[in-house]
Amino acid sequence: MDDPNRHFVSLDKALQDDKRIRYHDDYLSNLLSAIRQDFSFSLNLPSTGTSKEDGCNVGGYFVWSLLDNWEWNSGYTVRFGLYYIDYRNNLTRIPKASARWFKQVLQKTYK
Repeated sequence: MDDPNRHFVSLDKALQDDKRIRYHDDYLSNLLSAIRQDFSFSLNLPSTGTSKEDGCNVGGYFVWSLLDNWEWNSGYTVRFGLYYIDYRNNLTRIPKASARWFKQVLQKTYK
């Protein structure tokens, strides 16, 4: 899930990455419905509400990427990360809304 790196966009707007949140929410919801039922209960994940799970054995999930970074084909023209990197200010890392969303999801899952 990438966003264009537009220099005229305010920092507040760049940090509010609702599209990335929707993408990961939808992806994780579909992933959850594909996981074996006994596996989902062992992680205390919420029920999908379906009567039959698909039975897939999922070994993990990761986000590309934790931080905005340099891409081979695009350089610094796109942003992928959960954390905004301020390339003009000592590479300061600022959490985007999606980073806070992931934190809440993980806290609920592993309590």
